[in-house]
Amino acid sequence: MEEGVGWVGPGIFGLVIMVDVLVIGWAPDGPWNDDSFSLGILGVIGVAALYLSWYRWKFKQKGVVPWLRLWKDVRGGGTKVTIVGIVVMFGTWSLYASSPFPPAGGLILNLIGALMILQGTYAILSSGYLSDS
Repeated sequence: MEEGVGWVGPGIFGLVIMVDVLVIGWAPDGPWNDDSFSLGILGVIGVAALYLSWYRWKFKQKGVVPWLRLWKDVRGGGTKVTIVGIVVMFGTWSLYASSPFPPAGGLILNLIGALMILQGTYAILSSGYLSDS
């Protein structure tokens, strides 16, 4: 594993972008003359930067795919990731049900929650029912 893999820079960049997308809601019109599309593009960039920062922090190496062999406790980690994903989705539904936040923020947070549930479920199943042994 690589020592000293930088995760702070992408994390700060992603946080700044996500604060804009989720709270402020400002985006340039762009060449397509639609600020909501630009806001969605910024949201995808922010989520990608936050994910890369988390990956570098968690696994101490550069990469994108969190292979299960990198996890210390696959079943426990999968359970935690699934629970956090469910909390993110329910929190998004309750927060964005009647709020002044831009609607793109709720979609992005629901996507994050759904992907967390998918990853956690895969980890749980691969260490139990679907394991090789």
